[in-house]
Amino acid sequence: MNRLIMALALLALSPTVHAEARGAVLFGQHCAVCHQTKGEGMPGFAPRIAGTLVKHTGSETGRAYLVQVLIDGMAGPIVVDGERFNGAMPGFPALNNEDIQALLGHVMGTLNGGAATSVEPAAIEAARKRKLSPNEVRRMRGS
Repeated sequence: MNRLIMALALLALSPTVHAEARGAVLFGQHCAVCHQTKGEGMPGFAPRIAGTLVKHTGSETGRAYLVQVLIDGMAGPIVVDGERFNGAMPGFPALNNEDIQALLGHVMGTLNGGAATSVEPAAIEAARKRKLSPNEVRRMRGS
């Protein structure tokens, strides 16, 4: 019991740990049903996101795309690790900016090995203002 109390106290004291834990919980609530708990995806249905988004996490343009996907969703054909997908992902515009930041921190960090990669709140606000269709978001992805 004492260990649990200490762990909870550390979570409360550390904003970084708290955001990472919240990101994992949000991923479990909103993404894991399709992309699975560890981001391994479902063949023929939902692409693998673990280890496949590094090209997006490393640039401002790529991170803007990832934010837009969470806010507006995405629809259309993509290829991930040589596998073709042609479906639709819903957006989650009801998530607040801190939740989007935490969720993307989990995806970019834990699932894609990005060390301390973060999305700025201004980038989230800019994505909200864009209000793209899911097909327009797909075009942001490129190849």
